[in-house]
Amino acid sequence: MEPLAFVEVMGRHGEVTARHPIWRWPSRVGRSYEMDVLLDDPFVAAGHLEIREGPNGGFQVEDLQSVNGMVVLPSPEKRTCVEVKPEDVVRIGHTQLRIRPRSYAVAAERPILQTTAYRQSVLFLIVAAVVLATFVWDAYLTTSHRDEKAIMVILVALAVAAGAVWIAVWSLVGRTVGGRVNFAAHGFVACAGVLALELWTMAVGYLAFGFDAGWLETLGLAGAAALFAYIVYHHLRLASRSGRRMCAAVAAVVSLVAFGGAAVLTNLTAAMDPAVQSHSQSLKAPLFLMVSGITPAAFLEGADRLKQEVDAMASD
Repeated sequence: MEPLAFVEVMGRHGEVTARHPIWRWPSRVGRSYEMDVLLDDPFVAAGHLEIREGPNGGFQVEDLQSVNGMVVLPSPEKRTCVEVKPEDVVRIGHTQLRIRPRSYAVAAERPILQTTAYRQSVLFLIVAAVVLATFVWDAYLTTSHRDEKAIMVILVALAVAAGAVWIAVWSLVGRTVGGRVNFAAHGFVACAGVLALELWTMAVGYLAFGFDAGWLETLGLAGAAALFAYIVYHHLRLASRSGRRMCAAVAAVVSLVAFGGAAVLTNLTAAMDPAVQSHSQSLKAPLFLMVSGITPAAFLEGADRLKQEVDAMASD
């Protein structure tokens, strides 16, 4: 005798955790050992549901006067009797069920793909080592005295701790939402993203200095925001089961809020302090200067003219 249908128990992420064959009509579902489908859910009645074969490949599901009843997701409305299709999910207690006939056509076999390179732990460790080296180098450049080595160590330790927390949080989100940790993949995305941001910032700084173009710094900020959005997008793709468009939209909003808020805060701080002067923050070796500036004589002449104007204002 072959089974007539199957009752599938669904996990919270939509995966099938168990399949129970149905051998007769009607079949009953509950916690009692007399049931055809036995569930270990304390919020399910001893005899909770009765399933009958319905028309057009569907099934007739009836609640057996249970306390918690049944709902057909995503609607929260309790139903006493309902006809369901093979794609419908019925919730009783804390258990989600799906009923499918034996003739249900399954999806085609998926080819086994080679593991993506950035999911491998070795590549994550290599990129993490490169990023750590850049942190150490940047911290070394910011120190001017030998007795500041402790500050350099603290800066590197804080950067490493922040990166570890970032990766751990995304891994936890992935485990909670998508059922997958992907620690090495999240680590690679974070480290490669930080490295890309550093290279982008450095390139924009040299270009802004070389061509004496302050607007390139603004363009660099927009590019950094785009890179950050790309990083968040890949984290979301690893952590959730949402589609590409949804992940891209969320990543764009997160980046816009983060960089937009930082830009607004910086401008407000500068506006509240009149002593702050607008200037280019890019300072490099003269070798990289591609345009000719004013001559020293012209600079001194302008300084003398400014001094005369200030003296005149002071005398008035």
